[in-house]
Amino acid sequence: MSFALEVKEEIIAHEPEADCCRHAMAYGMLLFGRQFSSSGVSLMTEHAPVAEQYFQCIQKLCGVTPTKKISPAGKHTVSVEEKDLGAVLSMFSVSGNESFTRINRANLANESGAENGMNCCNHAFFKGAFLSCGTISDPNKSYHLEFVVPFRTLSFDLMKMLDECGIKAKHMTRRGVNVIYIKDSESIEDLLGLMGATMASLEIMNIKIYKNLRNVSNRRTNFDEANTSRLAKAACTQLDAIRALRTNHLLLTLPQELQEIANAREENPDASLSELGALFSPPLSRSAVNHRLQKLVSLSQTEHGGTHVGTEKE
Repeated sequence: MSFALEVKEEIIAHEPEADCCRHAMAYGMLLFGRQFSSSGVSLMTEHAPVAEQYFQCIQKLCGVTPTKKISPAGKHTVSVEEKDLGAVLSMFSVSGNESFTRINRANLANESGAENGMNCCNHAFFKGAFLSCGTISDPNKSYHLEFVVPFRTLSFDLMKMLDECGIKAKHMTRRGVNVIYIKDSESIEDLLGLMGATMASLEIMNIKIYKNLRNVSNRRTNFDEANTSRLAKAACTQLDAIRALRTNHLLLTLPQELQEIANAREENPDASLSELGALFSPPLSRSAVNHRLQKLVSLSQTEHGGTHVGTEKE
């Protein structure tokens, strides 16, 4: 099952309790469906639960029974017969072209009949709109929620309503179709919460936490690998210098402390500065070990005119 269908099923499972919100949700489904005008009222969807919800909205609110069909390709179509169009359209005060290309806020009134841009009916309306024309990508891949809207004026009305509820959406045209989309993960989480898809919202939050931990782990691994590479390169430079000094019989002419650190490095080629320092009694600090090894490299370079740098960092 796709994540989009999971979200829609969760929305359907939390149908509004108040009559006004059920009306607003039905209005959202019809207004953003395939057709909603005097020419016809219909919805086409791949999701059987959405088709059934559309059917129930019309039957319960308008008292008419739509027809249901399913194509060989699995497309569900729910439509209102011509004789019943008047009953459905009058329920939502639809008359003339303007009434189905704009959002009529009168259909989003709360129980007292007062319009309120932040009331529960707005959230129920978003539910209906998303069921009919919305989709959301798998959050494991990307954060993207969108509404594919039939009319430009209708798309901007929806974007304005989302903005009133604190959801920042954007508009684009894709192959001549108006799309209202959201890519900010927090805004998507908020909208899912408003629409009653709480579990889906929490799932996105959990995925974000996992992705963040994975990114931190990857950065740490990359840092450790780079640091190991630097340590190995520095140790090789130091060993080369020690071998050169020994080959030229210069090592035994150096102070005791340099001979001791040279022997320790040769016996422990993979040891870090701290580990080398711990071999001495009393232990040497990292800076003391590094200073002595640098001195050996410097002496070797002076002898051979080289340019290697044996500085080791942890």
